Parts: sequence; structure tokens; C-alpha cells
Amino acid sequence: MHFDFNRLEETTVFRAFSNDWKLEDMMIKPVTTIEPTDIWREIYVKMECKPVVFLQAESAEVWQVIFPLKVGQERTLLGFSYPLSGTFQALMEAIKFHPGETAVLLDSEKVPQGVIEPSILTSLIWEEIKQLSSSISILMDTVNDAVTVIDQNNTVIGWNKKAEDLYGIAGETIIGEDIQNFFSSLVVTHVINTDLPKKKVIRENYHQPLPGTHVLINASSITCGDEVIGSVCAEKDITEIVLLNNELSKASSEVRQLKKEITKINRPDTAFSEIAGHSKGLQKTVNLARRVANTNAAVMIRGESGTGKELFAEAIHKESSRRNNPFVVINCGAIPASLFESELFGYQSGAFTGADRQGRQGKFEAAHKGTVFLDEIGEMPLEMQVKLLRVLQNKCFYRVGGNDLVEVDVRVIAATHRDLEQMIREGSFRKDLYYRINVVGIEIPPLRQRKEDILDLIYLFIREFCLQQDRDLVQMAPEVMPSMLNYPWPGNVRELRNVVERMVILAEEDLILEEHLPETIRFQNYIPIVSEESSLNEITDRAEREIILQALKGCSGDKSKAARKLGVPRSTLYYKMKKFEMK
Repeated sequence: MHFDFNRLEETTVFRAFSNDWKLEDMMIKPVTTIEPTDIWREIYVKMECKPVVFLQAESAEVWQVIFPLKVGQERTLLGFSYPLSGTFQALMEAIKFHPGETAVLLDSEKVPQGVIEPSILTSLIWEEIKQLSSSISILMDTVNDAVTVIDQNNTVIGWNKKAEDLYGIAGETIIGEDIQNFFSSLVVTHVINTDLPKKKVIRENYHQPLPGTHVLINASSITCGDEVIGSVCAEKDITEIVLLNNELSKASSEVRQLKKEITKINRPDTAFSEIAGHSKGLQKTVNLARRVANTNAAVMIRGESGTGKELFAEAIHKESSRRNNPFVVINCGAIPASLFESELFGYQSGAFTGADRQGRQGKFEAAHKGTVFLDEIGEMPLEMQVKLLRVLQNKCFYRVGGNDLVEVDVRVIAATHRDLEQMIREGSFRKDLYYRINVVGIEIPPLRQRKEDILDLIYLFIREFCLQQDRDLVQMAPEVMPSMLNYPWPGNVRELRNVVERMVILAEEDLILEEHLPETIRFQNYIPIVSEESSLNEITDRAEREIILQALKGCSGDKSKAARKLGVPRSTLYYKMKKFEMK
């Protein structure tokens, strides 16, 4: 097998021990160069300082290498020229073209300084392999995920202690065996693909490798040069979290009796405690918001629709020194352009037809000493952006139709799901206003990028709606979970909350079944395999195969029942099974 060391250094942060090896430390010296016609034994006897090696040059590149200490056992060794200034990795490349030959190391003046025998390289490489093997073994047993490594023949070559604990299979039992003898429908075997442009990668996908075991998977193919030699899979055990709902359901009667006590226990210590989720991405966002809360800096919150931008804005307000003053929400996308100025800054009596005789204060005036939350700031008309900028700069304004200057002290938090930078380039959003409101930017990650938060949110919403409807906590059937975890949730937390409310309402006998899911989510429990170069037909075939497998599994292998469940004729099911080579 050929290793491209240069490519290896470009694509990895793991430093090989051989990177520190120097040729001058490996070579045998001193050496003496003699003429091709000289008899080395006669020269050797006359020399007081005995050399280790004699060299006879047959040409500029070809040498005869003689070891005097092996008199009587000497053999003719061929040698090839190699620069002493070269690297060990480059020497290994050169040896491919000179198998079995000895390297003669030349200085910048083309004078031999020493030689390196193949036997020395073999010993060094073996030491390198042992050190790398030890490093990788310690690394695998240090991580907190179950790690599996297989070669291109699906033979297990790596199995760490966490995998032993998760599956109860000792490394001595599984290493060297075909992994399919122990598991079926494995993600680690799906990512092996000898077509490098279509290299497959899986990131944080839900999988159930064994009954009662639930994991989130990261998997990738292993490449060496241009060859795929296997795959590696790291599995995070989430079984305890998945089974938590069942434990909560068993204690439903106690929950009803201790409702008030639970409310007290779960009362958030801080405003940010109301934001559910423990993923790294969300916690990073929460930490940034908490740090900026106690300042008066303007904050721009960005994120897709339904990610909870208003929840973050309100938490920042509640954690600030303005917490006892108003938090006023202005939805810039819901106010007609003609009413924007009067809504924000108020109006005097008689300012326009239909105006209140007493006049009315605007949102900014109502938020004095507090916080104004400008939701969907990207929808604000361009002409209003100029007036808003002036208010933020001067901290004062005039009511519509008024002559009295109104001074205000407000903190501004803005939010949007739009690309403001692109709007600036298009001329639909003012650059000076952008810099005024974007002192600190906070990005809320979408739900599809933090799947570990989905379970926390599901159980939170189940408890919320069960208490709201005064019913026992419902339990979620195991087959529902894959669909919930694999669905991309384009509507984010808002969509998840609505789906959970629907399921709680429809659940009978305190059990949420797959039929209670919306149709758009119901068949999301196949394992999506990410491949940027996959064609639509390839993606469709993989999806169909996984759906058929789930249907057969749910019907205990009964093809007639599976066909009815899928809503297709039995002949179609047989055709699809034959097409996908399913037994």
C-alpha cells in the first residue's frame, strides 16, 4: 500500500513520529570511496582508521556497497544516490524504484557521507507503526463515544472500550470478524464507497443498531491516497434520554399530585433557564447572550423562523439592569408602511383624520427606561430606517403632528431571518443603521443542527400540554422517535411545539403512536446518507429501500401486511424488493 506523505500532512492534524527523523541520524558512517579497479581488502589492511563501508562508483547514480567487517560473509550490495538534505518521506518514495538497494547519502558537493540499509528502514518503520498503533488505541479509549473501524471487506479492525460497554461485545470476540455477523442495517458499512467524488459522510443521525439501544452517529469513509480502505463510526449513546419519557410516564400520578412542587422546583433561576436545550451550539449562543445582557449594547439576533429570537431578546432584557421596566415588542413586518411612524413615535391629537383626540404615545415612548425589540427589522421601509437611525443617535424625537421634543432612554434589540448584508448591497437596507443596531450579533442555530436538543424539547412540550389539558403524561411509542429525530424541522422549535401539541391531543390511552404524526414526518425514520454528488434517483432508491425495511419490520416480515401499510399492490412490493436485492 502506498502512502502519499505530502497529502497526509495537508489533510490531517495528526503528526507522524517519522516527521522528526533525520537521515544523518540513521546513516552508517564513516565511508570510504575507492576506484572500481581497487581491491578493497588490500586497502583495508593498510588503513589505520578503518572505515565501516567502502563505496565503489559504477556511475553517478549506481554504487557497489561493501562492508569490510563482514569479511568472508560479504555480499555485493547495490546502492543508489540520494541527497543527505532530503526527507525521510521522500526517501521512502525513492526506495520504491530501488527495491532491496542501499541508499548512498551525498552532501551538496556530491561527496558520500554515509549509507542507509533497507534493514534499518524496516526496523524504523516497524517502530513507527507500533507507536502510531499505541497512540490510536489510547485515543479510541479516551473518547466518550463508541468507536468502530472496519476495512473494505467489512472486517472489524477497531473496537474501543465504550463500544464494548454499549453492545456487551468484547474486542477479542469481534475484531477480525465480519461486522455483519453481529449487526444488521449498519451505518458504518453504508459509507464505504470506492467512488471518491461521491464520498459519503454522516453527521449526528439517529440510529437503532439493536433493540433497546439508541445512538447518534458520525461516520466517514477512510481513504489512503485515492483508495477507500474502510470506514470509521463514532456513536453517542442516547438510550437513557430516549427512555426518559417512559420513566416519566410511570410517575404520572405523582406528577399530578405534586404539580405545585414541581413548578417551584423547575422555576428558572435565570431568564436563560427558560431556553431548553444542552447542545454545544445552543449553549454557546446562550453564553454570548448572557454576557451581553448586563450592558446597554445594541444586539442583533439572527436565525431562521421559529428558532426563538423573541425568547432570547426577552431573556436578555430580564437579565439586564432594565428588567423592571417595559419590554416592548414591535413586529416590523406586521405594521402598514403608512402607520409605521405613528406606531413607533406616537401622534398628537388631530395629527391626521381618525386620530385619537387625546393623542397617543408610541412604542418608543412606552418603552422608556426599558427595551425595544424590533422583530423582523429587515421588513422596515427604507424611509423609516432614516428616522429610526436619527432617534437612536439623538435619543429623542417628535410625535407625528407634535412640536414638543420627547426624550427617551431605550435599549434596542433587533432580530431578522433575512440577509441584511445582501439587502445593503441591493440598497434596501441602510448601512449606517445596520452598524448602529449590530454592535453584538447573536446567531441562533436551527433545530436541524442541534438534534440532541429535540428530545429535551419533546419532553418539555409533552409535559406542558399534558398539564394544560389536565391529563396524565403521555408516553411516546419507540417507533415514533426515529421520525422525530430525522425530520429536518424547517419550522424549527415552533413547528416542533405544534407537532407535539397535535400528538398529545390525538393520543389515546396515553400513548403517542406513529399514526398521530403528520404525514410530512411519518416516514422520516430511514437513515439519510449525505452525499453532495448523489443523483436524485440514488437518493430516492435509498429512501424507498429504508421505508420498505421499516414497513416489513413493523409487520414482522409479513409482505401482504407491509404492502397494505405502504398503500401499494403486493406485486409492486415484490418488484421493489427484487430491485433492491432484499431477501
